[in-house]
Amino acid sequence: MSNLDNQFVKNARTLRSLMKETEKSVEVFIPEKTLETLKQQGYSLCFAKKVGDFEYNVVWKSFDQYLQNNTFSWQPIYQIFGTNEFKENVKVTVSTNKMDIGLGETTTLNSAGNLMVPVTEGPETSINVKNQFGGIRFGISQLSKNADGDMESTPIYVSKNKMEMGAATFTPVEKVAVWFQSNAHTSTMFVQMETNHIELDLTGSNNAKVKYENGKWSKI
Repeated sequence: MSNLDNQFVKNARTLRSLMKETEKSVEVFIPEKTLETLKQQGYSLCFAKKVGDFEYNVVWKSFDQYLQNNTFSWQPIYQIFGTNEFKENVKVTVSTNKMDIGLGETTTLNSAGNLMVPVTEGPETSINVKNQFGGIRFGISQLSKNADGDMESTPIYVSKNKMEMGAATFTPVEKVAVWFQSNAHTSTMFVQMETNHIELDLTGSNNAKVKYENGKWSKI
């Protein structure tokens, strides 16, 4: 193996190690009787992600084939996109190109409606956009693990109101909501959660464990 190949392997291992260190996860335990009831009533296990002070409004990930022990994990890798619509109980429709973007970076939606390659600019904890197009809603997606165990990027937030020309800032925070809902699908927009939920703050930790039993959430 050449020195170049050795360096590539080393860099790849380092990247995987760094991503593992920043990975967050939530473990959900559902006792047998409660699991039976939830399945009979057609509920899905749902997760949503917090962005700034905005209300949760998109089903980040929905699972139908959940079991007694379930683990949902994600990584701080984001995309930004533009959309023309926010409508309850409808899946997010991406109207512009999607653009990979990191915290502390700024992209521009140009006058033609294209998102440009981001530059390092703006608050270090935020995703930033300069809107040169006009009235449009912006959405943020984040990488998480799906039911097949593969990582995929799906929406975590869509602005309810159109934003005019100017600058906008979105600050993902490590808070997630967990709840059960019927007829809920990944990437579906909502205004209110169907059942009671639990909010978990993973700002200072990488893992949280919760239990759902007889309609109540508790931390383990």
